[in-house]
Amino acid sequence: MSSGTWWEVLLTKAMKLANMVVVLFVVIVPEGLPLTVGVSLAFTTSRMYKQDRILVRQLDAPETMGKVTELLVGKSGTVTSAKMTVGKFYTEQLAIKNSRKNTLINCELREPTFEIFKESILYNCSARIEIEGSKYVPVGNPTECGLLSFLQDADIPAQLLIQQKLGRVKAQIPFSSIRKLSVAAVHHPSKQQQVVIYLKGAPEVVLQYCQSFEGEKETLEMTQEEMDNIMRETTEMAHQPLRTMAFAYSVMDLDDWKQNFEDNGRQFEQSFDENQISFTFIAVVGLKDPLRAKVKSAIKYA
Repeated sequence: MSSGTWWEVLLTKAMKLANMVVVLFVVIVPEGLPLTVGVSLAFTTSRMYKQDRILVRQLDAPETMGKVTELLVGKSGTVTSAKMTVGKFYTEQLAIKNSRKNTLINCELREPTFEIFKESILYNCSARIEIEGSKYVPVGNPTECGLLSFLQDADIPAQLLIQQKLGRVKAQIPFSSIRKLSVAAVHHPSKQQQVVIYLKGAPEVVLQYCQSFEGEKETLEMTQEEMDNIMRETTEMAHQPLRTMAFAYSVMDLDDWKQNFEDNGRQFEQSFDENQISFTFIAVVGLKDPLRAKVKSAIKYA
């Protein structure tokens, strides 16, 4: 056998062997890879439970979480206790710290401001008040429950007053993350010829609808200076940190309401969106929501 023939035979056998290895690899890997990955994930999740007490119900969860670059977590009720209380509020050009239960009664607000502030909390509200043992307890949205508790702490019979809106709500625009506000038009319980429109929402949004504000002695025309003051107080509350919410109102004659909006809720919503209804700013409220007990240690550990 010549040397050229010998090398040709050797090369042919080597190529056949290489082909067999490739075939074996192609056959084995698809079958073995899922098993290998499954065993690896099972070992990882088992170790997570033993060391950190983290229970993973789905084995592919760690693999999926490994692809996450940003994680957004809802604050209220997740890292906080969802037990909101009023910490501070700004009204009549005054910043008032809610340092005691009856602050609202003793901060010497003008009677009209006090009444409309109280009504704005009660009438533009989806939360309710239920009796629990011997106490009346707000139930529902944590923010609105905090506001209702704010009235109850001032010995205001919120459980009775909130019932006055029953059957008197003419129209509503529910809160949404897009609008960042809610609106309720209510046929006033004691002023039979008036429909009062209560506006509640993010301060920067509510201010866009306000042409006046409740001053220390009277209702005044809204100015850029006062808008800056309101936003400065809002920013200060947010830095404390408090969750801020603004209130405003508008009064309409009952006859005008019937003529324009009584049978056309869509027309009312459109008029509101087009800023055709003039509102008066009442207050900005800052609510505090304490962290859950284990949050600080969990963040430190992370």
